[in-house]
Amino acid sequence: MESPEPLPREQRSFLTPRVEILRLDFSRLGRAVRPMPIEDRGDETRRVVHHFSAIVREHRVSARRIGSQLDDWALRAVFDALRIDSLGGDPQPHLRHPDPVAAWLRQVLFEDLREATRKVFFTTSIDQETIRHEAMEAAFWRECLEEWVERGPD
Repeated sequence: MESPEPLPREQRSFLTPRVEILRLDFSRLGRAVRPMPIEDRGDETRRVVHHFSAIVREHRVSARRIGSQLDDWALRAVFDALRIDSLGGDPQPHLRHPDPVAAWLRQVLFEDLREATRKVFFTTSIDQETIRHEAMEAAFWRECLEEWVERGPD
């Protein structure tokens, strides 16, 4: 009779291995930068609204090229969707349209204008030598949207 295989010397466990959680110490990092107040809110708003208008003009030209249009109702729907999105809501009901081309035009314009929040910065002077560029905060974004709607489409 052959001898049985020798038993392994190390014990194996079928339980999950013990995991140690690393505790990271961020106390030495500086405080988070607080947003500075916008120095000339009116000027910054006009600049952003001008940027919106340029984007809308480009989309209107593209829409005409494909035989469709972005009328005032469509623009209002897009801007309502942007406002709702900035508040954390679902913008999609405002972007829907029975015509798939019109729905696509609304969606693309919505995405381009929403992307503007990541591309448009305002400047804040920290001191005589330092100017900080800050991303647009949601409240300011909504102010710019309201200003654009009050001004009316180009």
